[in-house]
Amino acid sequence: MLFYEKQIKEFENYKPELTREKDFLQFWEDTLRELNDTPLQIQMQKIDYPLSQIEAYSLIYRGFAQTPINAYYILPENQGGNLPCIITFHGYGGNKGSISSYMKWIIQGYAVLAVDCRGHGESAEDTYYSVSATGTWATQGILDKYEYYYRKIYMDCKRAVDVVFTREEIDKSRICLHGASLGGGISLAVAALDNRPSLVVADVPNMCNIELAIQQKFEGSLMSVENFMHRYPEKSKQVFETLSYFDNLNLAPKIKSKTRLSVAFKDLICPPQSIYGVYNKIDAPKSIIAYPFSGHDAPGIISHIDGTIAYIKENL
Repeated sequence: MLFYEKQIKEFENYKPELTREKDFLQFWEDTLRELNDTPLQIQMQKIDYPLSQIEAYSLIYRGFAQTPINAYYILPENQGGNLPCIITFHGYGGNKGSISSYMKWIIQGYAVLAVDCRGHGESAEDTYYSVSATGTWATQGILDKYEYYYRKIYMDCKRAVDVVFTREEIDKSRICLHGASLGGGISLAVAALDNRPSLVVADVPNMCNIELAIQQKFEGSLMSVENFMHRYPEKSKQVFETLSYFDNLNLAPKIKSKTRLSVAFKDLICPPQSIYGVYNKIDAPKSIIAYPFSGHDAPGIISHIDGTIAYIKENL
């Protein structure tokens, strides 16, 4: 057995304990109820895009606490309805990018809703947090689970599913959540909090088994969390308590959608064991792709891109 095959076996047998607080489930019930009190207020404006084979729209909807969230909504030209839809979420510090980057889906007959996450791209930025000492989203409001940035971003992106469900041309039984890194973590969290999507494709997802990830990572947004605790060591217990509500380890058992993850053994941002910890808690049809010699950029490997296209085609 090759050394990385042995490592895979070890990861497959890794079964961490959940770190849920007693009010974990009630917290999310209350949060979803609060979200549902906000009208979507969808606004759409057609974009005069130079590719004539598509219909492209700038779309704005109201996310958590009525925050405007921007997205692209893209359809094949002259579509006849009953379209499967892919909802995409970008990586930390990124944005929804160019409309042209979604053509691999549009030419197959998919609709795409590409979201700019809160504070990224064209989506509105929060202006108030009682704690934002290290100047990064991962620590905004980190001492209060009701204020924390990830509560808002998970709810913003859950609302993207609500948006798709208002569209008559979409086949509601064929909706896929897709993203990498931050986008992968969001995809898992949204699937746990909204069982309507039928498929989840989460590449090298973040916010997985966070306590372990903080111990093992060397780069990325969790470094900011560690730096915060370095500065305020007396707040460490409170930080980990807040993070537990947003850890995909604790959300994973709620996922009912068919799910595919990817993991890279040289990943310094989202360590592989932490992702396996979440994967092993998913009680739904699932699969995982392991890249023993790749880092956080594994989703950009040509064979992975082509394999993802084939996987979604087969399962959506």
